[in-house]
Amino acid sequence: MFALTIQAVVMLALIGSFIQSRRLTESTVLNAAATSLVYGLIEQMKELDYANLVPNTEVDPSVPVDGSGNPTATPPYVRLRINQNKVVWLQCVYTPATATDPNPTPKGPTSTPATTATAADVGAIDNYIGSIPLSTVTGTTSQQINLNIWLWVDEIPKASDDVTDAKKVTMVYTYSYVDGNITRVVRDREVFIRTRYEQ
Repeated sequence: MFALTIQAVVMLALIGSFIQSRRLTESTVLNAAATSLVYGLIEQMKELDYANLVPNTEVDPSVPVDGSGNPTATPPYVRLRINQNKVVWLQCVYTPATATDPNPTPKGPTSTPATTATAADVGAIDNYIGSIPLSTVTGTTSQQINLNIWLWVDEIPKASDDVTDAKKVTMVYTYSYVDGNITRVVRDREVFIRTRYEQ
């Protein structure tokens, strides 16, 4: 009886450590998948035409329409490919330099907003990318990432340093996934400088 009790305690400890290990591994895989997707979008943005597509301020006729015939996205936006089957138009907050304001204040956040913050809290436009499957497995055992992206494109010329064609791009991405009965939310921020001369 005593030996069975010890064996039961050991087995419970092993099962608990196995479950914890699986949860940590799964969260690491999901983080890697979300990060890879975001970096892929950033690399696409680095290849777009600086003047006309980062962002596009003209109406793109290929934007999908909703049931009422209205476009699902309005300019300014950046057109990017999520995968072979899905293209998105990420609406952004665009701060251009103008004759009246040649050095505008960037509107992108300088730190990662809290996971409880909404797009309205930080003056962003919420781009919900949807549930992105991580494998070909379907049904209740499939794992998906729900991804939201907030995007700011700020022109940052600095005439004193002879900088005229530079844009600061701030991307805040939030993804959620189901961990048992709990929905986990992760938010992070990427910032990069896009110049005309990179293309």
